[in-house]
Amino acid sequence: MQRSGIIHRELAGLIAGLRHTDTFVISDAGLPLPAGIPTVDLGYLYGKPPFLDVTEAVLAQIVVEHSWVTDQVREINPSVYTALRSFGLEPEPVDHDEFKARVRDAKFAVRTGEDTFYANVLCRAGVAFTP
Repeated sequence: MQRSGIIHRELAGLIAGLRHTDTFVISDAGLPLPAGIPTVDLGYLYGKPPFLDVTEAVLAQIVVEHSWVTDQVREINPSVYTALRSFGLEPEPVDHDEFKARVRDAKFAVRTGEDTFYANVLCRAGVAFTP
């Protein structure tokens, strides 16, 4: 058995399949996800599991070279924006419609049970190579 990290079989497999420049989204319970995007739906009650708990666990497994959030998060849900920065991201704010358009190209989505507005992040995988 695996000693640590993501133990959800489907999620672990999707993470392991990421390659440089692939994108993935971690979302709240309400973000509309296009049909056809593989989605790991972890939500079991509103608020459970929380966006930040899931995001912290996923980010511990992946090198992220760039990320995006909807620009409204800074004003409406600033604690999410601050937490993402504390996890080592510098998310680029974009218009909410543009954010949703970019999500259409994501390799997969992780839906949490988060029940606060704009708790979503789109990430582009980097590489773990050292110079």
